[in-house]
Amino acid sequence: MKYILLISWMAFPLFGQEPGGPGLQLIERLNRMSPAERQKMLNRMPADRRQILEKRINNLNSIRPEAREKLRKDYEYFQQLPPEKRDEARRTLKQIADLPDERRKLVRGAVHNLRQQPSELRDRRLASRAFEQRFNEDERKLIREALSVLPPKEEPSQQ
Repeated sequence: MKYILLISWMAFPLFGQEPGGPGLQLIERLNRMSPAERQKMLNRMPADRRQILEKRINNLNSIRPEAREKLRKDYEYFQQLPPEKRDEARRTLKQIADLPDERRKLVRGAVHNLRQQPSELRDRRLASRAFEQRFNEDERKLIREALSVLPPKEEPSQQ
């Protein structure tokens, strides 16, 4: 489960990209090309964009196939959000990413744990004194915003 959390947070640069930035579809298209074709296409790009794409391709290739599939589904969910919701998600994810390391880890962990819980329990935890004491007002707001914009928790498939 922690591995999926790591993957999700690695994906946030994809979700948090500026409109028109290199998305998962472009990265996957480049990844499916032969090395020579990919290099030819990358060489035609500005150096800064090429560097971002190469880094994202390497990140994508470093994760397990099932985690990559989860990332793809999350990205598709994100792309289907209305533009104002995507902008809200970008702002929220950037604000979380800008937190100091220790606080960022706590906030991300809280988001991950709360997403795993049924809504009644999640609501009780969000309203609890312990939650209020652990996180400052800005962090609590970011956690609530992240919970509202992230894809819903994937239910186990029934076979």
